[in-house]
Amino acid sequence: MKSLKLRSFFIYTFIIFISLSSCVSDAEFDASGEGKGGSMTRFTFLKGYLYIVDENTLKTLDIANPDNPELLNTLEVGSGVETIFPYENYLFLGTQWGMKIYSLDNGPVPQFLSDFEHSFSCDPVVVSNSIAYVTLRSGTTCQTGVDRMEVVDVSNLRDPRLLNTIEMKNPHGLSVSDTVLFVCEGDYGFKVFNIKDRANPQLISHYDSIPSYDVITNYARKELIITGKNGIYQYDYNDPYELKELSQILSIEGNE
Repeated sequence: MKSLKLRSFFIYTFIIFISLSSCVSDAEFDASGEGKGGSMTRFTFLKGYLYIVDENTLKTLDIANPDNPELLNTLEVGSGVETIFPYENYLFLGTQWGMKIYSLDNGPVPQFLSDFEHSFSCDPVVVSNSIAYVTLRSGTTCQTGVDRMEVVDVSNLRDPRLLNTIEMKNPHGLSVSDTVLFVCEGDYGFKVFNIKDRANPQLISHYDSIPSYDVITNYARKELIITGKNGIYQYDYNDPYELKELSQILSIEGNE
């Protein structure tokens, strides 16, 4: 019975992930087989394998046969794990204590490379061009946390180095698209940064009327999907200085 429940959970999780990814079109799957979801997710798809994190483990599943996923490995990764983000052949785990980096160079089972530690805080992460953007926030499980975004050099994956710190009010999920960085700030809205200078994000716009939790970018179509307490919003960001709303699906509360 226990194995049946575990299998059902894995299948259900995989279906959710594929559904989420399909919302942003096939362009979000590159030739490496990397699926693109939000930065706050606990699962990701890379090179034919599904990776799932919980509070303290990282699971690897072979999903060549989606009807019968095979659990290949369960790795103890320490406490406080919250998010997972794939980049090239690596997995970046956001934890309440920092960022953990794992390599998939030697096969589908992750190999630990390094830790980047910070003060206790809720913590998603995204990576682009050897730079990691990490948001730290106070929250329900992180009452003593700080509220800021950290810019980290990960060109040496075994020795991540802090480059810059940007104070924020309550940053949540984030996403990078070329030279633009999008950051959700919960009830405080949604911010857009210019990152032509990767180490020094410059704020170019702030939409304080859009409560936001996480964001997914579709680079091919220059569109955003933003999730928040009021519902799901889709925006055109061809001009990142002026986002254009395309559609919205409001929650029941938002419709009242």
